[in-house]
Amino acid sequence: MTARTASYRPLSVLVGLAYFMDQLDSTIIAPALPQIALAFGVSPLNLDLTMTVYLLANVAVIPLSGLLAARFGTRTVFKCSLVLFALSSALCGFADTLPALIAARVLQGASAALMMPVGRMAIIHATSKADLVAALAWMITPAMLGPLVGPLLGGIIATYSSWRWIFFLNLPLGIAGYFAATRLMPQVSDEEPPAFDLNQWIWLALLLGTGATLLSLVRHPGIGLEVYAGLGAMLALAGTAYVRRVRGAARPPLLDFTLLKVSTFNVSFWGGCLVRVGYGALPFLLPLQLQLGLGFSAIQSGLVLLASGLVAFVTKTFTARILAHFGFRSVIIWNGVLCGLALALCAAFQASWSVSVIALLASIGGFFRAIQLNALAAIAYADLPRRSVAPATSLNTTFQQFAVMIGISLSVTVVNLSAWAAQRPHPAGGDYGVAFLVLAAIVLAAVPLSFRLQPGAGHELSGHRRPSRSPTGPA
Repeated sequence: MTARTASYRPLSVLVGLAYFMDQLDSTIIAPALPQIALAFGVSPLNLDLTMTVYLLANVAVIPLSGLLAARFGTRTVFKCSLVLFALSSALCGFADTLPALIAARVLQGASAALMMPVGRMAIIHATSKADLVAALAWMITPAMLGPLVGPLLGGIIATYSSWRWIFFLNLPLGIAGYFAATRLMPQVSDEEPPAFDLNQWIWLALLLGTGATLLSLVRHPGIGLEVYAGLGAMLALAGTAYVRRVRGAARPPLLDFTLLKVSTFNVSFWGGCLVRVGYGALPFLLPLQLQLGLGFSAIQSGLVLLASGLVAFVTKTFTARILAHFGFRSVIIWNGVLCGLALALCAAFQASWSVSVIALLASIGGFFRAIQLNALAAIAYADLPRRSVAPATSLNTTFQQFAVMIGISLSVTVVNLSAWAAQRPHPAGGDYGVAFLVLAAIVLAAVPLSFRLQPGAGHELSGHRRPSRSPTGPA
């Protein structure tokens, strides 16, 4: 175990940079798909696979992150993942066929799956509890900017330059991150790392990959029922085989659900997933609402998202002070309500409103969202022993990815159903509003879970020592 760092900010910014690259790469490619399709001589619809395989590789490899970090050390794994991410990005940029691009995107997704949780593990091990809230806030906020600036940046590159620069953009970031990690990243490992169960991972990867595929297909009309039936059968088979393997093996599971017995981690896990279902869909749904539903331009919708992201970025400086004053329980409950209401407010957007008004309202949602995600991320580790940090991070990161996918797929389904119910051939602004209301209801569903927190939960992290006098009463 390494000594705790004197300053958490350099390490947090480094890990935040890795998060940013991952989130940016998952969205920046979308506006360039027509240009890439033209270069390869294929239909733009065929290129959806380049986004899907990135996600599949990501969710399949995340459960290995804790095991690899325990065996080889956080610095080693993090640096290797940065090198692999930079090299795979270069391969994407130089790809001259669709299969080559898809293969490179698989490598990108796999390397990103190691950067995210391993970086978080390093921060938790190297930061004191008093500084953990601020450290995680500095880490998470750059990641929130990725999906917001990605579509706008991708559109600008595709319009004024070659689509290949979308991937070459990662090269200087990856190289800089590698040398920074040599100096800033602690080398945390286990003296007796757990053994690797290959069969368990194969069944788990198949289970997660099949689930991710099902969620991705929901966005595409015209998929036959036989495809869903086949994937559903594969999902059931992989799930059954994985559970049987875990029960019959002496090795610990790659995804350890027994951690949910810890109250603070339980609230963070389920509350964080519900909030990400709602707000994970925002970068996808809001541009569609503004452009297709309300008639705004792509640049205008991009500016709205950018304003929301910038407010979220600045909010990191307030989170620690807010938690110190009010405590985790009160903040997660009351800010959770505001978080849901802010998302519901998006349903009221009208074509007659100015871009500045819409950007202001979206920015308010960005403020509450940043506080909620920062608070939920920090409280997860309040009562966990050190040996549980790695498996908890793997479990959290895996299902956070799924939460975002669920939010996007659910929003598409609701928009289409609303248009179908109104007998409209194409969705209108009101249909997108219905989707925002459904997502807001899911975010608000996380609030009752927070009542299970004790009034003094996480006081070592927040510095909040006063007994809670919240009207919500005791947990």
